[in-house]
Amino acid sequence: MATTASTEARELLLIEKVEMKIALAKDDKLESILKPYLPPLLLKLASDHQSVRNKVVSTCQHIKIRLAGNQGIVLPVAALLKQYKDYPNSSMIRHFDLMFIQQSVGKLSSKEQMDLLPTLLHGLASDAGKPTCATLFNLFLRLLPQLRIPLRGSKEDTELRQQLGLDEHAEDAKFVALWFAKLLLLTVIRSNATGITCPGLTVGEYEFLTLSGKQETWDPSSDEGLNPTLTKITILAFLASGAFTDEERFLAALFASGDSNTRISSVGDDLLKRSTMSLEDSSMVGNLLDMYFTLKPALKTRLLVLLTKSAASTTFPRQIVKIVRDGIQPDDNTNLPAKGLETVKFRNALFNYMNWVSRIGSTEDLGQAAPQLVEFLRSYIEDHGWPVPHERSSDTASLRALAYETLGSLAKTTSSTVIENDLSLVRWLFRSLTEEGSSDSIFVSIDGALASLLNAFVVPLEPSLRDALRSLLLEYMTLEEGGPIVRSARFATVRWANQCLEYSDILGRWIDILALGGRTDERSDVVEEGKKGLDPYLYRLLHSTLAISNVQLPRWADMVKTFFGGKSLLENSHAANTMKTGMEIDSVSVFGNFSGAKINAFSHALNYCRRVLLMAALQESDTPLTIDADLERQLDILYRTDKKSRAVMTNYISKIDEDALELFLIAALEGLLRNEGNGLADCGKCFVDILSIAPTSVVGRLADRGFELSQGIKSNNVSTRILAAQAFGILAAHPIVSAQTVVRSIQSLLDDVKPWSTAVGAEANKVHGSIIAIGGILSHGSYYGRSGFAEESSVQQATVALLEILAKAENASVKEAIYAATSLISASGLLSTSQIEKSSIEAHVIIENLTTEAKKGNEKAITALGKFSLIFESGTDGDTDTPLASIITSLYGLFELKQAEIHFTVGEALSCVSACWESEALSLSLDVNVPYEGRKKRPRILEAMLVKLLQDCKTTKPSLKKASGIWLFSLIQHCGHTEEIQSRLRECQSAFMGLLSARDELVQETASRGLSLVYEEGDEELREKLVKDLVASFTGTSAQLKVDEETELFEPGALPTGEGKSVTSYKDIINLANEVGDQSLVYKFMSLASNAATWSTRSAFGRFGLSNILSSSEIDPRLYPKLYRYRFDPNANVRRSMNDIWNSLVNDSSAVINEHFDAILADLLKSIVGKEWRTREASCDAIADLIQGKEFDKYEKHLHDIWHVAFKVMDDIKGSVRAKALSLSIALTGILVRQVEAGTESRHAQAMLKEVLPFLLSSQGIESSAKDVQAFATVTVLKLIKKGGMAMRIFIPDLVEQLLGLLSTMEMEGVDYLYLRAAQYNLTEDKIDTARSNAVTQGPLMESIERCLDQLDEDTMAKLVPRLEKVIKTAIGMPSKIGCSAVLVSLSTRHSFIFKPHADTFLKITEKSVLDRNNAVSTAYARSAGYISRLGSDEALLRLAKFSKNLYFNAEDEAKRQVAADLIYAVSKFATDRFNSTSAEYLPFVFLCKHDFDEHVKDQSEKTWSENVGGSRAVLLYLREITDLCIERLESPKWVIKHTAALTIADVVVSSGAEISGSNAAIIWPALEKALALKTFDGKEKVLEAFVKFTEAAGSLWEQEPSIAMQMKKIAIREAKRNNDAYRPHAFASLGKYSEARKDIDMFNEVYNTIAPVLEEFTGDGKMDTTDDSKSGGKSDEAVTITAGVAALFRAVNINLLDQSPLTYLPKLLELLQKILPSEKITVATRLNLYARSKALFDGLQKGTHSQGSSRYSLVLSYFTLLDVASGSGTEVLRTKRGEAAEMIIQALVSGVFGLLQEGRRECKDKIREMLVEGRKHERSPTVQAAFEKALKALESDK
Repeated sequence: MATTASTEARELLLIEKVEMKIALAKDDKLESILKPYLPPLLLKLASDHQSVRNKVVSTCQHIKIRLAGNQGIVLPVAALLKQYKDYPNSSMIRHFDLMFIQQSVGKLSSKEQMDLLPTLLHGLASDAGKPTCATLFNLFLRLLPQLRIPLRGSKEDTELRQQLGLDEHAEDAKFVALWFAKLLLLTVIRSNATGITCPGLTVGEYEFLTLSGKQETWDPSSDEGLNPTLTKITILAFLASGAFTDEERFLAALFASGDSNTRISSVGDDLLKRSTMSLEDSSMVGNLLDMYFTLKPALKTRLLVLLTKSAASTTFPRQIVKIVRDGIQPDDNTNLPAKGLETVKFRNALFNYMNWVSRIGSTEDLGQAAPQLVEFLRSYIEDHGWPVPHERSSDTASLRALAYETLGSLAKTTSSTVIENDLSLVRWLFRSLTEEGSSDSIFVSIDGALASLLNAFVVPLEPSLRDALRSLLLEYMTLEEGGPIVRSARFATVRWANQCLEYSDILGRWIDILALGGRTDERSDVVEEGKKGLDPYLYRLLHSTLAISNVQLPRWADMVKTFFGGKSLLENSHAANTMKTGMEIDSVSVFGNFSGAKINAFSHALNYCRRVLLMAALQESDTPLTIDADLERQLDILYRTDKKSRAVMTNYISKIDEDALELFLIAALEGLLRNEGNGLADCGKCFVDILSIAPTSVVGRLADRGFELSQGIKSNNVSTRILAAQAFGILAAHPIVSAQTVVRSIQSLLDDVKPWSTAVGAEANKVHGSIIAIGGILSHGSYYGRSGFAEESSVQQATVALLEILAKAENASVKEAIYAATSLISASGLLSTSQIEKSSIEAHVIIENLTTEAKKGNEKAITALGKFSLIFESGTDGDTDTPLASIITSLYGLFELKQAEIHFTVGEALSCVSACWESEALSLSLDVNVPYEGRKKRPRILEAMLVKLLQDCKTTKPSLKKASGIWLFSLIQHCGHTEEIQSRLRECQSAFMGLLSARDELVQETASRGLSLVYEEGDEELREKLVKDLVASFTGTSAQLKVDEETELFEPGALPTGEGKSVTSYKDIINLANEVGDQSLVYKFMSLASNAATWSTRSAFGRFGLSNILSSSEIDPRLYPKLYRYRFDPNANVRRSMNDIWNSLVNDSSAVINEHFDAILADLLKSIVGKEWRTREASCDAIADLIQGKEFDKYEKHLHDIWHVAFKVMDDIKGSVRAKALSLSIALTGILVRQVEAGTESRHAQAMLKEVLPFLLSSQGIESSAKDVQAFATVTVLKLIKKGGMAMRIFIPDLVEQLLGLLSTMEMEGVDYLYLRAAQYNLTEDKIDTARSNAVTQGPLMESIERCLDQLDEDTMAKLVPRLEKVIKTAIGMPSKIGCSAVLVSLSTRHSFIFKPHADTFLKITEKSVLDRNNAVSTAYARSAGYISRLGSDEALLRLAKFSKNLYFNAEDEAKRQVAADLIYAVSKFATDRFNSTSAEYLPFVFLCKHDFDEHVKDQSEKTWSENVGGSRAVLLYLREITDLCIERLESPKWVIKHTAALTIADVVVSSGAEISGSNAAIIWPALEKALALKTFDGKEKVLEAFVKFTEAAGSLWEQEPSIAMQMKKIAIREAKRNNDAYRPHAFASLGKYSEARKDIDMFNEVYNTIAPVLEEFTGDGKMDTTDDSKSGGKSDEAVTITAGVAALFRAVNINLLDQSPLTYLPKLLELLQKILPSEKITVATRLNLYARSKALFDGLQKGTHSQGSSRYSLVLSYFTLLDVASGSGTEVLRTKRGEAAEMIIQALVSGVFGLLQEGRRECKDKIREMLVEGRKHERSPTVQAAFEKALKALESDK
């Protein structure tokens, strides 16, 4: 207890003592008392004793009172702050510490305030929540402006965090950054209410920042108030510094970017752009989302924009929904964006964010958010007016469009949102599309939204959903514009039908049909979409997941009944039911669905039904039709040319619903009959095509309507007439039709035909149709097998009529019709020889007529001739005068026809003649579904025909060979199944092989097809024999086939190779077969030889393909390498053929290539350097394609070889090969660069580089003699360097060495020429050198070198040193040398740490390099030496100084002196610190060099001196060194060095100031004396001037040293006596000045004796005139010498030593002046000098103390007379000087200088006055008049 009491008492005593000291302290001593005592005093607040604490508090109150009256007192703030931090748990200590800190912190200096910042910062985070934390943070804000923020990116900036201690107190950095961010949200509210805040801050945060709502906290007018804007700008600058990390400053940057003040927002934007902060931190994003609702609208917008880059933000579905609800349907209207631009920006950001969520969000998250977001968007659109908006501004329209787009992107993510039974959203969007009126372009957005929803519908749909959708689509497909409907939704409807309804859906296809023809002005995009829906191939592409077999065709019967019958398109559909209109036919109009403009869709519907029927038929065949892009054409070809396909179709149709078939035929017939018989497009074709293969029972149902076709038969449209006539024949001759009806029909037609010879116009068209119709009804009557039909009189009559017309027709239209009719009745067997015999027309007349037309190329006549042969019997062998023989002869005679297409017709005719109805050409022409057997083949004729054609294929006559080849081909095509042809297939092969050598391209095509056709027609045994024959043809073991391997297949020059010959795909295919050794491949290849249009319309090639041939073949692996190369052949035909072959041979291309990779690559590497250019070119492309995307392991062992051959071929003789080689090299480079970019992550990068880089740097790459190779290798290396990173490190020594050499190699050509012609282009060598240097340093090569250097480490640097040293020593070209110097600079500056150990070595090397003859190179190396000097040792720098001096003093010309100057200047500029440390070694030498006679040396040295010394007198610091150097160099054998040293010592004197101390003068004099002893030289006058200055300033020396004074006098006189005319004026002037300075001696006589003779000589009459007018101002040296001599003589009069009389030397001087002044050589300058020196002399005399006992008035009068005052001549300046001199002479007179006796004085004055008055009288210048007035006044003053 006693101890406690004693402690308490002791503490109280101490406090009292302190209190007493404070109380007794005077005001001026109070601060010194408080600084040591206040902190310890406050510590007692932690005492355990209440009394002690109370005592401290009372003392503090006393201190506070004292401080209030002494505002200047500064308390120990730093100590108090430290104490505050040290006692975190003592609230009282902290309170009073903080109180006193606040009292004095504002009084501290800026540095003291800045020093407090780290202490303030540390521990702030731990104070969070404590009452003092806000005060301390506010204090920090007040002190923060004192912090000097370093430049961003500087070293100080990066060290600021460490300097402030935030690296160790990261929690404080985060705390401060967080409150900085909140401060940026602060908006001060001027209110005294409690609980207020601003957007973005809670009440607590607002009170923290405002110190519990104090108004003065943020009042700049208050003493301690802060300016909100300036404070925010300050904290942003602090945040932008290196004191904070991106993570810490992110929130503040975000808040700043949304500020309305651009000074703040611009900084925030910049910080955000530079930020590396990841937006994928879920916790951070979650905080941002929570904070969103408290922010200002502008910040909300900014945050939404930022969140649009964060995938993590999409994982908060609840917050997202809340954000959207807040933005679209806010509960609180107090924090909404201002109407106008701010609202537009906000909603734009909101919709974009929703779009982002829809694209990035997960399915689970979108499932929670998307439905609600869609509803919000929908309500947003509806709230602003829907479908017609309330407002129509452009901003509103763009937002509305964005809302639609966003709605679509969100809805598609959750199918449940879209797939509803009532399709609410889809209906809503369709209505929006048709009725939305906000803008003309908004439909794009709505259409896009609808398109987005398509993926929610997966075919097949659930029935109820499908039916709802079908109803909706049908409604909008038939919707017409008008009223509220502002636009059509047809495109969207068709697209939805194609995407959402199955192909088998009839209504979907109906919509497509309406798209094609529902309107006359339909948009092209709607039509195209309709075509996609009807084409199963395109439909399959739309649904790419469907297999071919899954494209199920619509049910044909239902479709026909729906389109053309009474079946509704859609049950219970008003839109569907209202479409049924029109005329009733069988209770239902076939046009019911095609009312109005929809009639245009009728033909599309018919054609589609026909197509589906034929496809369905073929799908049930053994070889289903492949659905591809050419489907429709294939169908037509198969229908017309393939017998098997026709049979399949016929069989299928016989099984289908006959009612549906009848309905289709009725619809087609109605279409054909429409438009008064002219028909609708394609209706006639559809009707005839299906009628031809329909069962006779169905045909019979329509037979009674045949008569209705009469209008069509008479149509003016030729195709309609032909189709109507054909249909009429099928219907009218049907067995169900009565004989009487048939007879009436024939008779009616005959009546129409009667005017055939005279008819014209429409009548002629009727005749044309009627003739064909007669042929049709007669032929079909025969086909139907009507009993007794041929014997009918009407039939006989009609036949005779046709024969008569055939014989006599001349009109082309009639001929065309009669030829068709003749073909029909001849083929049907109705026409017979007996009938011809009964008629008046003979058979040979008919044959002759047909032959005549056939020779004109009339295909109808040729066909008629062939079919006409069917009525004749074969006859006997050798019978040549029969009609049949005549027909055959006529057909053979058509070989001279040029049109190739006609020969196919001839071939068909020949097949009819020989095979009759066994020819497929004839059997396929049967257009009724009845069994009919016509004439059988004629074996003998067929055999003979085959023999002849085989023989003619070998003829030398081109036209016959061509025709025979085509005829043979046609014969095999149409009759290949016959025994006669089967037995001769081998011979046919031989014929076709022979035709390959033909010149005609079509013959080659025919031969190619023929070979494939022969192979196709044979059985297995025959095929083997054919292969053997082919092999024999190439091996020479058989004489059957003679084909040369070098056969030219095209006309010379058609496909030039550059080698004087032509090549085609056939030779290449044969060569390929030879290489592989499997000659059977030729058959497989020939089928792909042609893509000519001819083959696409003839025969059964529609189903002919390579796969059929190859199906049973086994592929030889040797084929793959060869075939792979041929896929890239330069010839397009070869390339196309080989690609087709490859695709047919290879099912899995990747697998085959991987399996045979090595074999393919090896073959390509061999062939790429082969003899043929085409092989080389193809191999380049093939290799590039082969290695693309392959694992490096597969071709690693070949990589070097690939690069080798690629570069080798880059120098190929052929340009196209070089181009391909370049492409290959580019591909290789791309692979290599991609690998290298992966860096250490790629295990292949190093391996590839080790293989490739040495090659690129070798003589085959960069060092190649081929420019292209060299250039590409260089570019490749540069790319590798740019992308390689650390992977390139081990190659850096080699790379740098090579690239430095390349700088010269790659320089553009013509530089030498430019040097030679520089003057012509107004250039100099220096300008060219500068341009070349800039090109090097700024070029890509130098950039790559720099990148290499950036990867250096110590080990690599050590390896680089000898390489770099070698390059520097051996480089020849200027660019390489410039590059070397740049490398040295880079190493010295950017890589100094690793380069420093080698700096001395390279500094030594540069000593030789700077001596380069090229100035630019020399300067560059000098510059690099300067940089290297930063890192060099002191010994190296001293060695460099010594080298520079030796170089300078031993130089034979100025070039080396320039180098020395450059070196020194570079060291001083780029290594200033090092230069200063050795300045005693450098600066004396520099001072000497700056007096060099070379301007460059002089300028460089002048800059060096001025940049490193502080004034002219700095020379005295190095006086001893400079003078020693000058003395030494004055002995130099080189005159330029001597003279420079002399000028240097002269400058030393000039720079030494007005007074030179004796010690300094003693140092200077020996050097100056030695300099003066030199012979005269240009500039020595400066030494003389320095000599005079030395005399004036160094009196302390020569006054103490008489010997020196004597020597100086001798020097002055000696120099004046030198005989150099240019030097003499300066010497005279110096002598005068010297004698004037030597006030201790009289030198007049010496001066006079030196100068006077010269002046007398120059002005004497006997002196020759030496005036040189070329001199400046027209003055000669003599005139200047006279002027200087006169001045010197006046100066030599020492008025201070004239003890006896002041006029001792004036008579002598006057006498001389009187002699020389009259001379013409006296110039104005001389007179000016005379007047000036006269004034000075007489002024000095009249001021002196001398007295003159005797009168010398004559002397003064003579001197006055010399002035020539009365003349008034000369310039105003001259006259003014004359007046001033006159005044001074008068002053001397008045003062008694010339005596005081009165005798003669008046006379003298009168004469002087007279001269003055005379001069003044004519003077007009006020200045001169004033001078004369002063002289007169002076004269008058003498009484």
